[in-house]
Amino acid sequence: MQTIETHSEPANTHDAGRSVTLPSSLAKVAEDYLESRIASGSLPPGTMLNPGTIASELGISKSPVREALLLLQREGLVTRKPRSVFLVSELHQTDLDEIYPLRASLNALAVRLILQHPSAPGVVAQLGARLEAMRRSADLGDKTGFVRAVEDFYNLLISHCPNQRLQVIWRQLSRQIQRYRFLVILHAESLDRLLQEHTQLVAAMNEGFVDEAARRAEAIIYGALQDLHRILKSMEKAR
Repeated sequence: MQTIETHSEPANTHDAGRSVTLPSSLAKVAEDYLESRIASGSLPPGTMLNPGTIASELGISKSPVREALLLLQREGLVTRKPRSVFLVSELHQTDLDEIYPLRASLNALAVRLILQHPSAPGVVAQLGARLEAMRRSADLGDKTGFVRAVEDFYNLLISHCPNQRLQVIWRQLSRQIQRYRFLVILHAESLDRLLQEHTQLVAAMNEGFVDEAARRAEAIIYGALQDLHRILKSMEKAR
């Protein structure tokens, strides 16, 4: 287990009794840095997080790092223990069973709404370009590049959905989804199946087959859910 020790202090600093608001940009730098490392697995579940060490890595003070840790705690990526010890949150089967059916329904609804909108041909063309990026990464065996291409695909899909509330719910789930997506792709023996599934989705959207496209969008997520259950069981046995 990777360990980065932690000793937390209040997220805000004080000057002569006044609370000082930290520059949000520094907290965002720390937040994005930690989120990326957690999602990619370079900070595995159970890792202890030391604000001082992280601050040194980023060349900033500890206060915005603590603020970032609290934000990531609210997102479910970080767990806070007694005495303000922060850990990378564990991965749980129950989380999958709550998050992924929601994600599947959101994907299917987003596809339906996009295809019913006048802008659908342009959106589908853009998804096709993202699909090509996935194909190039698959041909190279570049799993990290494939992850980025898949993220771009879904960010584009959801951003063009005309339902703003759906977009808000998606963003609330996106950070936890990201680390699970990394697991699915990095543990995949081949990227061919994932590429084929998304190719079939875009083809159905291009033909305007609303029901088929929605079904395929949903099936991709439930396929990933099955993969994740298998991966987490394997990880538990390896401990």
